[in-house]
Amino acid sequence: IGKLANLTELDVSHNQLTTLPPQIGKLTNLTDLVLYLNQLNALPPEIGKLTNLTHLSLWDNKLTALPPQIGELTNLTTLDVSHNQLTALPPQIGKLTKLTSLNLLRNHLTALPPEIGKLTKLRELYLWRNRLTALPPQIGKLTDLADLDFSNNKLTALAPEIGKLTNLTTLWFWDNQLTAVPPEIGKLTNLRKLSFAENKLTALPPEIGKLTNLTQLSLSKNKLTALPPQIGKLTKLKAFEVDDNPLTSPPPEIVSQGTKAVLAYLREQADKGEEEQWVSKLLLLGQGGVGKTHLLCNLLGVDYEEGKTVGIDIRDLPLDHPREEGITMRLNAWDFGGQDIFHATHQFFLTNRSLFLLVWDARHGWKQGRLRYWLNQIRARAPESRVILVAAHTDEAEAMLPLAVLKQEYPDQIIGSYDISNISRDGIDDLRAAIAKAAADLPLMGETWPANWLSAANAVRKRTENHITPQEYYKTLAKNDVTGESVPVLTQWLHELGDIVFFHENQELNDTVFLNPEWVTDQIYKVLDCKEIPEGTGFFERKHMKKLWSGLPKAMRDHLLRLMEQFDLSYRTLANKEISIVVERLSLDPAKYEKRWEAILGEEGCKEVAMRFELNTIPAGIPTWFIARSHRFTTRTHWRNGALLESGSHLGLIRAFSGESRNYVMLAARGPSPHNFFATLRDGFELTLGRFPGLEVRRLIPCPGHDHKPCTHLFDLADVQNAYAKQRADAQLQCPKTLDMIHVSTLLFGLDWTTQDEMMELLRKLHAESKALAAAEQGRFKVLQVQVGELKALTQRSFLLTYNEAQSSIDSACPRVFSLLPADTSTWRKKLIGQKVTLHLWCEEPGHWHPVKGANYTFTLSAKWLGVVAPWVRGLVKALKYAAPLAGPAAGIASSAAGDLKHHIKMAEELVKKLPDITEDPAESRAEALGSSDEPGRARGADFRALRDLLTHLDPKQHWGGLQKVLSPEGHYYWVCPEHADQAKYTRIAAPEIS
Repeated sequence: IGKLANLTELDVSHNQLTTLPPQIGKLTNLTDLVLYLNQLNALPPEIGKLTNLTHLSLWDNKLTALPPQIGELTNLTTLDVSHNQLTALPPQIGKLTKLTSLNLLRNHLTALPPEIGKLTKLRELYLWRNRLTALPPQIGKLTDLADLDFSNNKLTALAPEIGKLTNLTTLWFWDNQLTAVPPEIGKLTNLRKLSFAENKLTALPPEIGKLTNLTQLSLSKNKLTALPPQIGKLTKLKAFEVDDNPLTSPPPEIVSQGTKAVLAYLREQADKGEEEQWVSKLLLLGQGGVGKTHLLCNLLGVDYEEGKTVGIDIRDLPLDHPREEGITMRLNAWDFGGQDIFHATHQFFLTNRSLFLLVWDARHGWKQGRLRYWLNQIRARAPESRVILVAAHTDEAEAMLPLAVLKQEYPDQIIGSYDISNISRDGIDDLRAAIAKAAADLPLMGETWPANWLSAANAVRKRTENHITPQEYYKTLAKNDVTGESVPVLTQWLHELGDIVFFHENQELNDTVFLNPEWVTDQIYKVLDCKEIPEGTGFFERKHMKKLWSGLPKAMRDHLLRLMEQFDLSYRTLANKEISIVVERLSLDPAKYEKRWEAILGEEGCKEVAMRFELNTIPAGIPTWFIARSHRFTTRTHWRNGALLESGSHLGLIRAFSGESRNYVMLAARGPSPHNFFATLRDGFELTLGRFPGLEVRRLIPCPGHDHKPCTHLFDLADVQNAYAKQRADAQLQCPKTLDMIHVSTLLFGLDWTTQDEMMELLRKLHAESKALAAAEQGRFKVLQVQVGELKALTQRSFLLTYNEAQSSIDSACPRVFSLLPADTSTWRKKLIGQKVTLHLWCEEPGHWHPVKGANYTFTLSAKWLGVVAPWVRGLVKALKYAAPLAGPAAGIASSAAGDLKHHIKMAEELVKKLPDITEDPAESRAEALGSSDEPGRARGADFRALRDLLTHLDPKQHWGGLQKVLSPEGHYYWVCPEHADQAKYTRIAAPEIS
């Protein structure tokens, strides 16, 4: 090697080198030396003789130290020693004064030498995943820095000198132990990307509002309880992550609406000032006839009129604040009827972060009062709420209650127990004082609102109409200075707080704003309590509507019916739209489903997929809400706790079992290829479970059996997924019944996108078999069509749902399925970057992906854009691969369209083959790979932001070929063509029309 004295570039990367010969020092003309991906554990001193080196790459070796002679390489501009085992840097590093890029990520560094401050020409410094506990103050001398990454270290504090790095555009501090951010951060006005995610921050300085060029700010997984209003000034933010913080300002209802909502809240707070609102919610629950209404009258100091509460009665309970002088708190007291038929509807109003009074009758005992049932309901639906137990009628019987036992079982809910008499009023004053004390500590009490929002909210609350048009509602907001982006945010907030009922995104329901939720619930409870609706069938017909809602115009009656469907309380039958099924009026006795359910097992090739959901309780609404939501699959075989469902050649079954010792739901699907139908049903049921944030759920998978014999063992899904994550395709688990080993991929097939390779392999085999069939074998071909169609739909759905969090975000919402076609196929194959390409958007209807006419855009392909979306594109092409039907005419598709599909797919596959060559810099490729594996959530968010930015640039009006954003009954968003958007199963998502 020493004889190659004229060499200027030497690349021996990706080998097994363990040492470099001393003769390396004779290559004094070298300017570029690339040694990455080897096994080097040391560099010879002679490395210092290569004084003409400008680029030295040593990443992914086994270096534990750099020799002092490294300081002789004074012409170096780029030094990459990432992915090694360095514990310290020699002070001679300070001699490399021409360095512009220094990459030290993934080492074991515990400190940086002060000499680091001499590298004043550095523009890039990467120290991700080391063991640094502090930054030297000399860091402030690196004033040319543009990119600085200190992520994944052990920093506990930031030196104020960080404020001197005024040329920074990217600054990463995620995954450290920072407890505070210095105010000097506000001097970094050129910053575009800033991350403090996964630290221990409890507050942010208001100076952060000076970073007006920020487009990305991540504050996730900290201990922030409030955000400074000044963040509202960051109008260029496109990505703002604040999840996993105990925020009270902005409140969770605002944060859940996304970046625009949070910024609107903070901006209004900064511009219009803020005010405290002393209003919260008190909910009275308990069995019918225990004295809830009488108790509320005593608390209000009004006379009680004998009678049964039907549905909900809402009253205003004023209370003096126990600690704040001159503050009157107001509790919206919701008195719920105790009859079982109403319990499922009660669930919609059991607001989290509220106060509950759980009333029971001392004469009949706490078990008769079903305290555990009600406590389980509260914990499942409103886990952050607090409960006061109230024993009524203690003038007639002593209250015998195992309070200590119940407090041990419900430590986060029960805060006290009181005995009262509604007749003598004994205990009422003590209870009232306890309510005031508990109410003062509620998160909603004293909550800070933007002043104009609070003014508008109070104006809406003062209106006396039961309902108004959206235009009237928007005018009320505008009169109180709430306009523009603030309108939908405040509207959603008021809806979630229960002040109004307004589904402004639903095109069937966004024509009416209900200002009186009590009036709405009264109309619904009339249906649930109607004796003329047959118990068992639940048939609700037009004649019932006319009688129950006789004083209402037809349009309002139709609206209320759609509202019941929105709440999953009823559905219109497929055979006759004039008849609805009220699911809470179905029979408690199981329907006769067994004969048909068992018969399908006798059909050739029938398979079964099943899952058992073990619950700590079965709240009202499970599974009736699911039955209503899945009505498009109805077989008319259903009852209060179960249903037989059907889709094509497949059957599905759901059954709920409840009792003191067991609470579980079984969900199963049978047929020739049941995985897709099962996945659809499961998604719908998971959506129902998701309405109960405090519900404890354990998911179990049946053992597939042994030697064609069934097995009763159930594997815990979490254990199966954990085994697959650790061992991948080789993972096996032992069945304790027979001690046989079961492949984890077999258990997970079709239930988890991690089995994508197995799913794709089966698709490949089915395609191959279909091509080999003769025309005479049409029977088998039709079976293959069913199997391929179901598996294709499952593959496409599963792929999109792996990015479910990013796809549902309003900040990155855009069509996601596309193909790229080259303008010139000859240059496409030679060089990808810089070529003119046409991006074609596809309809995302699962199982029917296809390019959409008019949704194509031509642009020049850049390495930067393609580099960001590369992880998404690679996965997308896997799902696109089998998007074409088995055969054009057989699938009911024109041969030209089928050929077009195949052309798109072929080009997509060629694109993926070119992806490794997108960047010439291996450091960029490595950063992309590390980003995908170490921060999948962030990488996916970046994918969609980059795609949305491009699409918005190419189509500013966001027409996107007429693709419509829709919401499936299972809670998934898709972008579909008009033909598929018209299907009854989707809800069209409409932007609010604000005038």
